[in-house]
Amino acid sequence: MSHRALPVRAALLFAALCGGSGGAAACTFVENGGALGSVSSFVVRNGPARTGTGSVEFSCSGVVLTLASGTPTLSAVISGPATGLTLRSTTTGDTIPYSVTGAGNLPYGNGLAVINLNGATVVGLLTSGAARVPFNISTSFGPNVAAGVYTDTLTVIWSYQNICEGLVSALNLCVGVLNSASNVQRQLTVSLTVTNDCSITAPDIQFGSAALLASFAAPSQNIGLLCTKGLVYTVGLSPGANPVNGRRQMASGANRLQYDIFKPDATVWGASGAARASGAAAATGLASQLMPYTARIYTDQPLPAAGSYTDSVVVDVGF
Repeated sequence: MSHRALPVRAALLFAALCGGSGGAAACTFVENGGALGSVSSFVVRNGPARTGTGSVEFSCSGVVLTLASGTPTLSAVISGPATGLTLRSTTTGDTIPYSVTGAGNLPYGNGLAVINLNGATVVGLLTSGAARVPFNISTSFGPNVAAGVYTDTLTVIWSYQNICEGLVSALNLCVGVLNSASNVQRQLTVSLTVTNDCSITAPDIQFGSAALLASFAAPSQNIGLLCTKGLVYTVGLSPGANPVNGRRQMASGANRLQYDIFKPDATVWGASGAARASGAAAATGLASQLMPYTARIYTDQPLPAAGSYTDSVVVDVGF
């Protein structure tokens, strides 16, 4: 039996050595995740935080670990700018801070290890040939930013020693490829798309009560818009629920009372084209911009029956 075993052992040893000289597959790295999706600029400023996940992975094919060839070690650190983890728009220069945490929400700071293993710990972890490090990504809310794509690049620096790919000899030595490398840099892109948004304040129009058409009040007030920083927009008003011949009408049962809403230039504020109103300037993201108007009852219509007249007008923001 011993004479039969020797040729087999020699053949295996020869195959492993040949595989090593022929350049067996090197250890590889994979990065996953990092995309945080899309979110309104209002959420970026007011919260909640936008969260996502990512992971980095180290793997070697056909790994057989042995302590006799030298202690296996594996470590990785996240390297970022000294100013901290920050998503940035290349268009506007606006920034959004974010954080990266691991198990138990422990932070992965600049230069701190995400994995640091050696010896038997590495042997156990790499039993299947791979070590995967997942982490959580969370933005900080508060910044007032313009719409756009915000990105940052996380650099993960790997170092490993005495990782055996191939066979182990009778003396528990690596006879395959003994992998060691330091400062292998890999990158993972973290990205967030910020979208435009607007908050509209549109108070009801109250004409009051009157017996004659000319006696109704002509209220002058404003529509307020708080919109994403840098947004250039137009505002339209729908023709209401009961329009006729280009005029808005309030209704009381089957009866109608014609009125309209006028821009500062005395033209009717409408829903399309030149009838829309433009913002005086790009939005700041911090303060409401006011768009003035005056509402009036048309006095050239027949006096309708007494009653309570109402209408509903839709305000839309285009950008």
